[in-house]
Amino acid sequence: MTLDTLKIIKNRVYALIFGLLFTSIFIIYFYLLVSSATGLIDFRGYYLYFDLISAVVISLLVGLVITLNIYSYRISIRTSKKFSLGSIIGAVLPSSLCCTSIIPSFMAVLGFSTPFIVGNTGKIQSIFAVYGPAFIAAGAVIAFFGLIQITKNINSSCAIKPKAEEDCCEVKNEDKS
Repeated sequence: MTLDTLKIIKNRVYALIFGLLFTSIFIIYFYLLVSSATGLIDFRGYYLYFDLISAVVISLLVGLVITLNIYSYRISIRTSKKFSLGSIIGAVLPSSLCCTSIIPSFMAVLGFSTPFIVGNTGKIQSIFAVYGPAFIAAGAVIAFFGLIQITKNINSSCAIKPKAEEDCCEVKNEDKS
């Protein structure tokens, strides 16, 4: 799995895609984690290190999953998009549900009354605040399984239907320079 992933990421186009994804996801995710003080209850003064490590792990996994999905799309492999999308959502969503306006907005869209929203939003968001590290760990595990799944899909499709003259897993340099 690692060698196949590295082979794809060594290509300039995919390295650029991965680099941009990793950087943008890291910045957004780290900001969300630090601004909500995720892990403060469990890790006290060391929560910043937890947030930094979590942001790096999630950004790495989600960046790889998206990059490999782009690669599989370009070589026309049918992959399990549901699992890949689920891994991305599962990795990013928990940190965005605590202390943001997402839950009250969702409740308003569903038609709940203002007193109900005001009275219950904190109860719902507190679950994500108290158990934030567990949700982040679960998101990382889901993203890791998404990475395994997309790698298996790429490898198995190449083993089953190789092209006549070239290896379909061979990453071609798509640069015109």
